[in-house]
Amino acid sequence: MPLAPVDESGTQYYYVDTGAPSNSPNYTTLVLIHGASFQSSIFERLFPFSAEHNMRLVAVNMRDYRGSTPYSPEDLADLWSTDAEKQAKTLRGRGLEMATFLLWFIRKENIPPLLQEKMRGSFSGGGISVLGWSWGCKIALSCFARAHDLEPDDRHLLGNHLRGLILFDPSPRVFGARKETPQELYNPFSDTSMSPEQLMNFFPGWVSSYYAHSPQALGTLCDQSRADVCAGFARSPIANPPLQLTPTLTRMSEGEAARTVNSDVILRSHKPQEFFEDKVYADSMRRALCDTSVWPNLRVVLLWCDMSVSGIVLSTWGIMKEYHETWPNNGRRIDFVRMKGANHFPHWDQPERTMQLLADVLWGGEIPVVVEMGAHTRDVVPRL
Repeated sequence: MPLAPVDESGTQYYYVDTGAPSNSPNYTTLVLIHGASFQSSIFERLFPFSAEHNMRLVAVNMRDYRGSTPYSPEDLADLWSTDAEKQAKTLRGRGLEMATFLLWFIRKENIPPLLQEKMRGSFSGGGISVLGWSWGCKIALSCFARAHDLEPDDRHLLGNHLRGLILFDPSPRVFGARKETPQELYNPFSDTSMSPEQLMNFFPGWVSSYYAHSPQALGTLCDQSRADVCAGFARSPIANPPLQLTPTLTRMSEGEAARTVNSDVILRSHKPQEFFEDKVYADSMRRALCDTSVWPNLRVVLLWCDMSVSGIVLSTWGIMKEYHETWPNNGRRIDFVRMKGANHFPHWDQPERTMQLLADVLWGGEIPVVVEMGAHTRDVVPRL
């Protein structure tokens, strides 16, 4: 079982590594951070397609997920605290752990640094990028927010390697937005009629469903008010869907579900993070995205899936609105890409197309605004 040390106290991350593509000195590496309840195996369908794009994929299990170090009683006390300083402390801790993982992995695996094309001023090969999916965006942002906390040599090493940050269908409140009201949209974490056990069992199917939101709201997302965009959201999944639009979880085999779903984490350590103070996440976002004094050439891309659950689309609306209206002059550039016809799990339902998009984002020049994912069909995935 591959384990990486991420602090001086013996904390470890379990990870899965596709390995370097054969005979390629200039491959690029993408580190994948999973979301709530679904651990690193949720990315396994991408693995067979990585080598053809000259990419190495590394999927990491976060704290409290199988194989990685559980939270200590002190950690859990901070997670469940209503004190904003303790909440910020735990988020900082996870970000530093991820930064430590990147540094350890670069050194251990001798990851090739970014190769710059002198004539074009762009990067042609090498380097390492980070993708946070859903809740994992909070960890990814906290990692980049820790730039000034690192030792100068470590900061320099990352600067020679960091290529991009991909925010993949960010979960609600990743960027510090206020919590939604029940009148705006449904969130099971705020559903007081649901027992903890019901929440644990309900969440995976709910979040992996397909939702048919208003085409008008989706087509002009940034131009909509919060009230208007919420009014255009579907509150329930598609009724009587064809097989390919049923919840992703229901189409998994028992073995696949056992590998990917870790529902008990929902109650033990994830739920309190849904109720952190707004400023905790907002500060992390600002440190990561609104300061280009460190790693100024970092490419930031936000991929959003237009058939995701409404709160996730609202998260994209919020940061898109802020980016176009109040973004600071020294803030990082963000490219927004709509994955049309995708639910929250395109890396499982359409892995080949998703891998192609990730390669285009990291290797290509121009980034598309809309990518047709075609939820009406499903990729054929080679057996591992």
